[in-house]
Amino acid sequence: MTQSPTDRVPEAPESALPDLLVNPPWTRLPGNREPAVLKLKAPKEPTVVRWDPELRENWLKGPYEEYGFQPLPEDTDWDEVAETFADGRALSLETRERLRLAAGLLLQAPPEYGEKLLADERYWETFTHYPGHSVLRGAVARHGVAAYPAAMYEAKNSRGFSALAPFLDADVAQIMIKSFDVWPNAREAAKWFRLHGQDAARLTVPDALRKPGPKRRRAEAALRLVARVHGRDAIVEAARCYGEEAVQAIAELRVDPLELLPDPMPEIPEEFDPERLPQVLLRGRELALPAAATRHLITMLLLTQGCHDPYAGLKRVEPALDPDSLAEFAWALYEVDRHPRWWASPGVQYALINWGNDETADRLVEQVVGWSKAFVWDCNGTTAVLLFARLGTDSALRHLHRLATKARDAKRIRPEAQWRLKQAAEERGLTPEQLTDRLVPTFGLSADGTLVLDYGPRRFIVGFDEQLKPYVTDESGKRRKTLPKPGAKDDPQLAPAAHKRFADLKKQVKQVAAERIKLLEQAMVTGREWTAEEFRSIFVDHPLLWHLARRLVWAATTEGRTTTFRVAEDRTLADVEDEAFALPEDARITLPHPVTLGEEAVGAWAQVFADYELIQPFPQLTRPVFTLAEQERAQGRLERFEGRTVHFGRILGLTRRGWELGEKETGGFRRQVTKMTPDERHVMVSFEPGIRVIDPEQYAEQQIEQVLLWTGRRSGEQLPFGELDPVTASEILADLTAALGE
Repeated sequence: MTQSPTDRVPEAPESALPDLLVNPPWTRLPGNREPAVLKLKAPKEPTVVRWDPELRENWLKGPYEEYGFQPLPEDTDWDEVAETFADGRALSLETRERLRLAAGLLLQAPPEYGEKLLADERYWETFTHYPGHSVLRGAVARHGVAAYPAAMYEAKNSRGFSALAPFLDADVAQIMIKSFDVWPNAREAAKWFRLHGQDAARLTVPDALRKPGPKRRRAEAALRLVARVHGRDAIVEAARCYGEEAVQAIAELRVDPLELLPDPMPEIPEEFDPERLPQVLLRGRELALPAAATRHLITMLLLTQGCHDPYAGLKRVEPALDPDSLAEFAWALYEVDRHPRWWASPGVQYALINWGNDETADRLVEQVVGWSKAFVWDCNGTTAVLLFARLGTDSALRHLHRLATKARDAKRIRPEAQWRLKQAAEERGLTPEQLTDRLVPTFGLSADGTLVLDYGPRRFIVGFDEQLKPYVTDESGKRRKTLPKPGAKDDPQLAPAAHKRFADLKKQVKQVAAERIKLLEQAMVTGREWTAEEFRSIFVDHPLLWHLARRLVWAATTEGRTTTFRVAEDRTLADVEDEAFALPEDARITLPHPVTLGEEAVGAWAQVFADYELIQPFPQLTRPVFTLAEQERAQGRLERFEGRTVHFGRILGLTRRGWELGEKETGGFRRQVTKMTPDERHVMVSFEPGIRVIDPEQYAEQQIEQVLLWTGRRSGEQLPFGELDPVTASEILADLTAALGE
């Protein structure tokens, strides 16, 4: 990574640098002093209720607007409802029904009814069950201190609490201190300190001055939050009731994030020596950071706790630094980093994710895609996906799609990438499928699908045939077997670069072609639609995808009428009679499955494709069609497959067609394989004795026990197979028939 002397950029004078890179806090602040320890006790004060301007109104509406509770009728007999709770009958009701009635008493009935219910300890447990927290918050908003005991019960007896924000007293303060920066109540605690400010600080000072330990650290962090929101004077004044010694101790509390430094400070490892790393340039790229400033930048990374928790100084110095040099610097750090646990040190993770560019993403994706499930779990690998999501460029989103479909770790990396891709699509007003369509690169090809490669004294034209296989012609138009290697007379720089470009292009186009063919086949099976404009821009006008499009039969539906067509050699459209077809602007375009085409249309189109010697990228016209027997349509089982014996390899083969193996069961066996249908039902095939994960050959032969259809991925309602649409039924039957070797 060391730059040659001739490549190095002159170092900037100190006057041109951000002050934090010249005089950072750790060079001028005294070391951490012995902490002052005082034995103080927070005053016992009456419970106070304080509201944020919008919070109370939101809590009153919450049960009805957020959680779907229906208000009880205006003519409700409140005495009868109250008696249901008083005599204990409400305890036997289903939880949501009990909460619905409780919401009526608490939020609609005259206040005395709600206050009586809040005083009944038998029902406090109800508020700890989802969505009881919304009813409890509504009760706090309407009844104030009367709801305090129930809110405290929730805080002490459930994993998360949500109704204490308006209350201020010493007991609530203790709960908030213990929860500060601690999942799952960290946000609630921070909200409480922001709302109550100096009063909250007054109740926190004793714990901020107790003997060192976790509770003191949380109390100090809480006071720092109050200082940031309400000013440093707020926490100093909060200490005044405890005496001058307390005031002095709190006044010395470091609240500036720049000054929150560990003792001792981290040492820069040898592999991070600035002399071994690329220079970090200032914006304009004419001057570079001196070694001392670079060491300060590295120290800031070493102080960083994670990709979401950087040292405060980083955000202040980054605007002065050149983004591309930061990206190269981050990658160099990653290559030499040796963290004992994480995939990269917290600071290096921050640098890669926040400083990385498209080139960084190109490098990192090659590593992330191959990370094992164990590595991702042990080393917190999912954070690496944040780089691609942050960049949001077409190239980065293509990497996200690759991780979403190809990552070795299907448990964490794939779902994380899928979620990030979905977010990116929603931000653009698209579905993930629509976004993926728009990410197919043109690779610099011209509109006719060709590319000129310059060797200097000679040039070659590269194109792709209908099967997306590359071809090469010279300047006279003569076809060559392949692109020649650079020769002695060729330009020593242009020719090798052009030859490498061709090698990369072949690999990239092959990868894209395989991916798009798979997605187009899936679109045919699921009945996906495109608008006429999408069809033209995504397929017909694309220099590569139009080759795939012309080898398929398409269907355009408008005003209830469907016309099938193909893309001709000149990119015009033609129907099955080979007549020109004008695509209506309001048409919905699909890839028809042979089930929907019908036998006659399949035969007619097969003849057209044979006449033009077109080979389809996947079976469409030659796709086998299966139908359910009448008895099977009425049943929730496919008995034709049950009792059959099949080699485990054929079951595993189903996973290449979108089926998923079930979770490991006792003994490390998998005994199910399932497939989700386009309408979110799932077909489940159970088999015995099961495939043993550590030794599949132990029970090579598996017997199909049942083939069932269920609603939803995890629901338990069985359905008759007649509920499936004909295309889905045909595909399921085709998969299972192939798995059985028939």
